Amino acid sequence: MRLSMIYNPAAGRGRARRYIQRAIAHLERRGARVTLLVSRSPSHLTDLAATASRDDSVDQVVVCGGDGTLNLAVREFALDHGTLGLLPLGSGNDFASVLGIPRDPIAACDTLLDGVPRKVDVALANGLRYLGVAGLGFDSEVAAFANERVTILRGSLVYLYAILRVLPRFVSHSVRLCVDGECRDEEIMFAVVGNSSQYGGGIRITPAANVEDQELDLCVVGRTSRFQLLRTLPAAYGGKHLSSSFVSTGRGREFSFHSHHILEVYADGERLTTTPVTFGLAPQQLAITAPRRS
Repeated sequence: MRLSMIYNPAAGRGRARRYIQRAIAHLERRGARVTLLVSRSPSHLTDLAATASRDDSVDQVVVCGGDGTLNLAVREFALDHGTLGLLPLGSGNDFASVLGIPRDPIAACDTLLDGVPRKVDVALANGLRYLGVAGLGFDSEVAAFANERVTILRGSLVYLYAILRVLPRFVSHSVRLCVDGECRDEEIMFAVVGNSSQYGGGIRITPAANVEDQELDLCVVGRTSRFQLLRTLPAAYGGKHLSSSFVSTGRGREFSFHSHHILEVYADGERLTTTPVTFGLAPQQLAITAPRRS
């Protein structure tokens, strides 16, 4: 099997750098031919994945990193041609978890060779692709703080620390929300549109989301006190936040948000776009290697 392996040295706050050679050695012992492609910047990583996905000599384009690295790789990936593999060496690795890809690097390498292509939906925010969960409001302010200000912590601790730092100064936002053409005005703390069920290192924010159902799941956390928001957030790790009176959900193929002030939209931990924003689904799915189902 011929693998083009795209390596982001910064992924996982150094985790990718520690494991990459061990992973390559294991794959080559099992007979794979590996070409390592080292990204120099986010845009370079996107270009590497786009080019490799159109190469007929490549069986899989393997992304080494977490949800953010995966997001960059899929942005211009040839959905009608390439097959993507994932070696989860990031901080959160939520999309890998949803697909059942092992976090252990060696077990994940075995999945690359022994797994099967699985077709998953690709979500869009203002025409830009993402795979997991996109959000705006408090959610995005936390993601921005985590990306820009947290350098030592890893995994879910990154987001927990960011939540505690952002919450004291946060204020709610007025938005106009449209779900498949039906519109209403809302005062929100934050809103997310999930293609998959979780983000932030295991927060099951849209627990019913299915990456293969050609629909998107909406979770809106309406205006409430900072104290109530802080009390509710831990429940989201088990998907129990949906029982709160200020939380509403929905499902559809298109959602749009307009806001009085421009709000940033983050997806898979990466800044993607701003409001006004329309969410939808790409016409083609992505083939990604996942463990064989029982």
